[in-house]
Amino acid sequence: MEKIILITGASTGLGETIANYLTKQDYVVYGTSRSIENLPKSFNTLNMDVCDDKSIQNAVQRIIEKHGRIDVLINNAGLAIAGPVEALPLEEVQRVFDTNVMGTLRTIQAVLPSMRTLKSGLIINISSIAAEAGLPFRGGYCASKAAVDRLTEALRFEIAQFGIQACYVQPGGTKTDINKNRLRVSLPNHSAYKETFDRTYELIDESVSGGIEADVFGPLVKEIIESKQVERMYRVGKPLEKFSVVLKKLLPTTIYERMIRNHYKM
Repeated sequence: MEKIILITGASTGLGETIANYLTKQDYVVYGTSRSIENLPKSFNTLNMDVCDDKSIQNAVQRIIEKHGRIDVLINNAGLAIAGPVEALPLEEVQRVFDTNVMGTLRTIQAVLPSMRTLKSGLIINISSIAAEAGLPFRGGYCASKAAVDRLTEALRFEIAQFGIQACYVQPGGTKTDINKNRLRVSLPNHSAYKETFDRTYELIDESVSGGIEADVFGPLVKEIIESKQVERMYRVGKPLEKFSVVLKKLLPTTIYERMIRNHYKM
């Protein structure tokens, strides 16, 4: 039986790459974004805003009315923000959490009733290696992705009894358009953080432009979908990115933090 897959944030970047790959693998894919239906895509498209409950319900209902189910939900829609914690505009942080955390929660709540009825389903939440550490000038983003991870872990316990599985994927720096869409705090020249932030922001951009290719995630997601037993977490990135997570657990705090400050030239 064909699997019906819903992917959020599929207009560009990682979401579009995964949607294109899964479509070529003969899955029935619905990619969503706030204004995607008029864009030429290889997969089915639906306009959906993860920050709007009615928009989500309408999109989910359209798929279920046509196919009777949604087998896989991939929560990919996300928003990044960079800036010193002291200067983060609260309304922009709220926007990030509304997209990354509440948006993920809204779509989960919209698809779960159908999955429970069928006693089958899979939820894949796209997180980030940044969820594992509070990186300088990315506190808002790191916190939002850490929330997604913990939400997913709790979800796994709750839905196992219904035959539904869930996991999160932690990409490292990946060549997507996240640099273009990232919210960046504008600091005045007299800001105490200005020099350090500008220097760090260049390194943040470089980690994306020099990151791994997005193409690796299509085969990974296919592997997850076809797994009988889904792991809690899948981490994909450059060796140093993945090793930094291990070092945080093994090294004394002072040494680990010095290593991070040296990396960012702080």
